[in-house]
Amino acid sequence: MPLPTFDALWQHLDTATRSRSPCNFLQLATAGLDGAPQVRTVVLRQADRQAGSLSFVTDMRSPKVAEIGRDPRVSLLCYDPAANTQLRLSGTASLLREDAERRAFWQSLRGRTLALFEAPHAPGTEIGEDGQPLLQEQPREPDADPFERFQPVTVTLSRLEWLDLSAEPHLRCLYRRTDDGGWKGTRLSP
Repeated sequence: MPLPTFDALWQHLDTATRSRSPCNFLQLATAGLDGAPQVRTVVLRQADRQAGSLSFVTDMRSPKVAEIGRDPRVSLLCYDPAANTQLRLSGTASLLREDAERRAFWQSLRGRTLALFEAPHAPGTEIGEDGQPLLQEQPREPDADPFERFQPVTVTLSRLEWLDLSAEPHLRCLYRRTDDGGWKGTRLSP
């Protein structure tokens, strides 16, 4: 079985931004503020083959924003159980700060996604049965503009590693960004 081309992997990622494919949901790993690994699911929103980057959105109050601010190195993982393939991605995350660019990204999203930013409490806030924070130093923000909580994140990739467990023997390859901004592929032992 031949290895997928670099363009085929990018086509797979691009398709995931428009459909409910397995790569639409990526596992994002960051280094927590305490140094421990933190992993959570994010939704792939944009795949830019030319820039070699992927984008997702988060709540500005989310711990991952501070984690990326402290150490922007991240890893992403997609596993397709039907195809029995895995795609591991590594790169450097950056927070989109320019309001005009954030607004354009905001306007590209659906209402259901935008409603997530209306939540009065930061993601991960411990709340009681009454919906109020258990710790008072986490104030409720009922009147905040949801756009002010909206944070697009772009990951500029440095590595794409593909593994096919359905083939015999298993197949694995790595595409690594070169100093001139191109990509170099190589086969790996599975």
